[in-house]
Amino acid sequence: MEKKVAVITGGTAGIGKQVAIELAAKGCKVVIAGRNKDAGKQVADQIGQDGGEAIYVYTDVTAEQDVIHLTRSAIDHFGQIDYLFNNAGTEGVLGPLETNSEVIIDTVLSVNIKGVILCIKHILPEMRKQKSGVIVNTASFVGTTLPLPVAVVYGASKSAVLSITGSVGASCAEDNIKVYAVCPWVTDTPMADRLTDHNEEAKAAFGASINPGKAIVPVEDIASVVNQLFAGTSNLNSGDAILVDKGKACNLVNMMSVGDKVSLEGH
Repeated sequence: MEKKVAVITGGTAGIGKQVAIELAAKGCKVVIAGRNKDAGKQVADQIGQDGGEAIYVYTDVTAEQDVIHLTRSAIDHFGQIDYLFNNAGTEGVLGPLETNSEVIIDTVLSVNIKGVILCIKHILPEMRKQKSGVIVNTASFVGTTLPLPVAVVYGASKSAVLSITGSVGASCAEDNIKVYAVCPWVTDTPMADRLTDHNEEAKAAFGASINPGKAIVPVEDIASVVNQLFAGTSNLNSGDAILVDKGKACNLVNMMSVGDKVSLEGH
């Protein structure tokens, strides 16, 4: 993975940050994209201090001009884009559908769907030029395997990510470009912190009550799978989606065979 270049949206914290750090440790050059300028610069600085190469680019994935700027910045600085991790996302609010305001609905759908589409729209052509690339989109267990009445809008947005993944994967197969979706179960991220009012015990109980593994998923487990997809060491087909629980992963096409599709290195 040395000399490869990765663009990571939502790279300022949580899963995106962990993926960025692990990719950089393997010699990949990383472009951190997100709206939190201080956090983004901190991640880039941390990677630099550890001997890696990274830049931060302020990006609102719902704004097309921001995505264009992100794409040009990556090309101008590093010369190419090999990996795209579409990880920026927002959960909105948990509760009955009727409690979601129009603003919340628009925000969730715009970030989680439009943001993914815009990043692919502008970065995919760069991958087509070089006839190679890997795109990983962050979906969720919500909207795929477990219906959550308190997360209708969020689940709908993540189901859409699976449709985007399959369609784009089919459209660029001849260009040697692979597209996947990773579907985390409840993971130890700032999103889980927000949903549990930053209460560690409540967060752990939340993960234990929903996840098949009866425990919240460490970000390292998700990052391990994402980076295996980028490295080409999984046996998934382009367009596939993969569920990730603590220490386990399974292809959504074969959900009953937990753990037989992708091994988690070090877990």
